[in-house]
Amino acid sequence: MTSTETARRPAAGRAPEGAGRVARAMSSRGLALFSETIVVSLAVAVLAIPAVTALPALAAGAAHFRRHVEGESDSLLELGRDFLRALRKGWLWGIGAAAAFAAISATLTSPLITGMPGGEVFRWASAVLGAAAAVVLLRASAEWTAGCPSWSALIREAADRSWRDLRGSLLLLLALGLAGVVVWMFAPLMVLVPGMLVLAGRAVVARAQ
Repeated sequence: MTSTETARRPAAGRAPEGAGRVARAMSSRGLALFSETIVVSLAVAVLAIPAVTALPALAAGAAHFRRHVEGESDSLLELGRDFLRALRKGWLWGIGAAAAFAAISATLTSPLITGMPGGEVFRWASAVLGAAAAVVLLRASAEWTAGCPSWSALIREAADRSWRDLRGSLLLLLALGLAGVVVWMFAPLMVLVPGMLVLAGRAVVARAQ
């Protein structure tokens, strides 16, 4: 056996060990992210039970996710504080968003709309409007921070970014569609939808930064 072959043998043995460490680290981070998604999803689902608090709850969940990824304090107590901050400045937007989506849902499901002249066109227009509003609000909640001056300015900026970043908006539409499919297939999985949407929103915002 030559000295070259002897030198190669330890190197060949070290490669799988290094690869194994990388795989274990990636697996550990993936599991931590998955578990955090479930925690955020359950917390946001509970906070959004009154419906009018859904928007501040998503914002608090997104802020919690950002802190977790960046290695900052990510306790549930801090998530609750963020929720109160977002609710204090955005309660009017929360009521408006809940009322708008209730009206759009009624339009899409009411049999009376189909019987009206142009009812199908009105229904499709409502669906498009609802999807666009959902994308903007989801992006706004993902961009929210405790230092945001107002929800009005945040939503205007989110609308502008949604138009300029069409690829990101399509990704958010896809996330919303997948969330709908998950609920349609197995309704109890609805509790996991908030975490999916928060994760999608933060991913799109991080991608654009």
